[in-house]
Amino acid sequence: MIEKIREWLLTCPLLADQRLNVNHLLGYGIEYAIVEAPTTPIVTQYMDGSSIRQKVFALAALKDESPDILQNIAESGFWEQFTHWVEQQNRLRNYPDFGTTKRVRKVAVTSTHYLLSTTPTTARWQIQLSVTYYQKGER
Repeated sequence: MIEKIREWLLTCPLLADQRLNVNHLLGYGIEYAIVEAPTTPIVTQYMDGSSIRQKVFALAALKDESPDILQNIAESGFWEQFTHWVEQQNRLRNYPDFGTTKRVRKVAVTSTHYLLSTTPTTARWQIQLSVTYYQKGER
C-alpha cells in the first residue's frame, strides 16, 4: 500500500519532479519521504470479516535552513498548497488504488505542517496524513 500512496503523491504537481523516499531521508539537498506512523489499523470490524481501516503516515521534507523570512513564508505556502491539493483530491474522489479488495474512502491531512528538527544547514518539516479504506472480508 505504501507504494500506491507514493505513486499517488507523485501526481501532486508540487512533488512531481521531486525525489520521494519511503521511511528515509538521505540528507542531500531538498528531498521528501513518506514516513509510516504507528496507529491502530482497524477502525471498525464487521461480522463478515470486512473492516474499515486506516494507514497513517507523514510527508516529511528535508530542506535548506534559512533565517530569511521570505523563504520561511514560501515554505509555509508550499504546505498550504499541498493541503489544498489533498482536499481537492478528496472532492474529486481521486485516491490511491489499493486494488479490488481495498477501496479508499478518504485521504485526510490530520495535522498542520510543523518543523520537526533543524541543523545549522537543514530543516525537517512534516505534515501528517491518513488514508481510510474499506477492506473486503474473507468470508
